[in-house]
Amino acid sequence: MAGKTSPLAHHKPIYAVGAVAYRYDTRGRLQILLIRKRNGYWTLPKGRVHPTEDDTSALLRELREETGLTGVVEEEVARVQYITPRRRLPRRKVVTYYLVRIAPDAVAIPGAHHGEVIEQIRWASPRRALRRVKRKRIRDIIVCAEALLRERNQTGATGSQ
Repeated sequence: MAGKTSPLAHHKPIYAVGAVAYRYDTRGRLQILLIRKRNGYWTLPKGRVHPTEDDTSALLRELREETGLTGVVEEEVARVQYITPRRRLPRRKVVTYYLVRIAPDAVAIPGAHHGEVIEQIRWASPRRALRRVKRKRIRDIIVCAEALLRERNQTGATGSQ
């Protein structure tokens, strides 16, 4: 195929951010927030970054619109790229996922913003989240986030005392 130009070469990628929103329950167990859009799969909250936004403000806006939650944006977990399955021309999408710490008593509301099609929200242990999520790239992100949090907790427990 030498000499042929990719149909994606003339299109700018879509930049988006995703949240690995987490909290600890009253027993200190890690919980990850999952969402399910109408007729969709369980996944993590995410959305497009507008030209006037940085990643943090876009992430907090998307999280608020999809779940009614806000939190503290922490470190980057992973960056994934894929081709969007569109009816028209496919586009390359680049999504950067971040840890977002949510208050333990915060209440999530599916599709808090008018126009969002979020049908369900669930807090789940990482193990249960991995069973619910079908897409491998999202499962991989959950695994990375859990490892980051576990490492942070182990370092914090031994390093500063």
